[in-house]
Amino acid sequence: WVALEARDIRFYRHGVSCCYIAIIKLKNGEVEKIPLALLDRNREVKEYFRDLCSQMVERDTQRPRIIDLRGFSRLAIDATLGVTDLVETMHRNIARIPGISAPPSRYRTAGVTGFVYRSLRKITGLVGGGIDSVLAQLTPLLGEGRSSSEREAILAALNGVLGDYMAATGNPLAISMRLRQAGRPLELSAQAISEKITHQGGKLVVLVHGLCMSDLQWLRHGHDHGAALARDLGYTPVYLHYNSGLHISANGRAFADLIEVLLKLWPPEVKELVIIAHSMGGLVSRSACYYGKMAGHRWLRKLRKLVFLGTPHHGAPLERGGNWVDAILGATPYTEPIARIGKIRSAGITDLRHGNVIDEHWQGRDRFDHSEDLRSPVPLPEDVLCYAIAATTGKKTGDLRDRLLGDGLVPVNSALGMHEKSRLTLLFPENRQWIGYGMNHMDLLSHPEVYGKIKQWLSD
Repeated sequence: WVALEARDIRFYRHGVSCCYIAIIKLKNGEVEKIPLALLDRNREVKEYFRDLCSQMVERDTQRPRIIDLRGFSRLAIDATLGVTDLVETMHRNIARIPGISAPPSRYRTAGVTGFVYRSLRKITGLVGGGIDSVLAQLTPLLGEGRSSSEREAILAALNGVLGDYMAATGNPLAISMRLRQAGRPLELSAQAISEKITHQGGKLVVLVHGLCMSDLQWLRHGHDHGAALARDLGYTPVYLHYNSGLHISANGRAFADLIEVLLKLWPPEVKELVIIAHSMGGLVSRSACYYGKMAGHRWLRKLRKLVFLGTPHHGAPLERGGNWVDAILGATPYTEPIARIGKIRSAGITDLRHGNVIDEHWQGRDRFDHSEDLRSPVPLPEDVLCYAIAATTGKKTGDLRDRLLGDGLVPVNSALGMHEKSRLTLLFPENRQWIGYGMNHMDLLSHPEVYGKIKQWLSD
């Protein structure tokens, strides 16, 4: 690992100075310390540092990817600056004793207090610039290496929580949407598809993961719905990998365009296209159908069946609970700065409050404001057989667990498309609904009964 230590921090009237030490620990237990100030002044030290990096490549086969270090350092720097602003605002609001209902202040503090906060920002900026500069030099030395399932899971979770911010700021950890197979990107060219796709038939299934997840997480407890369908029914599985922190409508539009390109390049004619979507992936898929129809895409004519696994068609109570916390904390000038911490969560997460699938569901509104469900209806796609699987940790329909949390994240009614407003209810025929009892949200990815139902529906 690589760490940064600040020493001899000194405050001056017009600035701050300090000495930074890069601490590098190798897997054999050796620790090397290098003053960063020497790197630009002493060629010998710089060459030694480069040699040390090459040793890390040779000795550490499971080393962290350097692009990850750069991305995480940027997030840490941005978080430090954000927390500094938050604490300063709270300090000023409490110090001025505004009264419990007065509007919160957003001005900077002054005097000694202001000097302290300005110094914190300067130190953060200096440290950030130093880390990013050094890591930029190391990128060509260490290379990117091959990813791992652990790294993919961490990046997927990070993108789910902060993905919209990371994409907007150009953070290298932001995930770009692509189709993959066995965790490797699928190059969208006819030749690449012919060479790399194992099964090439007329039956294609696209699997779409949920919030804070990646395509690799379809494999759970040794089972993968896509691989099982390839084995049992001859489908060719392809997996979508996307930044789940972006607005669902943004991902839906991009997904629609991506499928259109895929079907144009697929060597044999696709006679049957099926989408299997877990959790948020179902909302992304519904959004893709909506925008694909708006764009006149041809792939919708090939889409035969769409299977939803625990999709929060009408939202998830945990996000609505988070929205209530935002409203309560923002009610007074003392707690309003703390409410900003809750507002770190991504656009993808806030879309789950009611199940937004198109731009009109969120545009022109503050996504953190507490409001009732104002969505316009977006029905299931026409001429497509749609199926809904819900899960509940309860043992029977209607018990407390079933009504409140369902599978732990998504209530049964939401997963089955039912809504108290009839115009928003999604019309799944009764024979295309199924409830798994004694199951949680993640069990939908691997439970034998769930796969049995999917296989039955796709066999009909």
